[in-house]
Amino acid sequence: MNIMKNIFSTLFIIIGIWQFFATINYFKTLKTSGGKSTSAFSPMAIWFSFILAIIFIILGLGSLFNWL
Repeated sequence: MNIMKNIFSTLFIIIGIWQFFATINYFKTLKTSGGKSTSAFSPMAIWFSFILAIIFIILGLGSLFNWL
């Protein structure tokens, strides 16, 4: 059971890191090529994506080190 917990914890951390880099990439793309046709919800999507990345990383670390 401990091995499965470590695998899922590592998976959550990897997903959180990937989400963080995807957020940065989308922000850079939006900054360089965003215009009038860009959705008004894009800033909210960036913030939600950043918060989701932090949550995934915290859940992964918390589960890995038995903080939760």
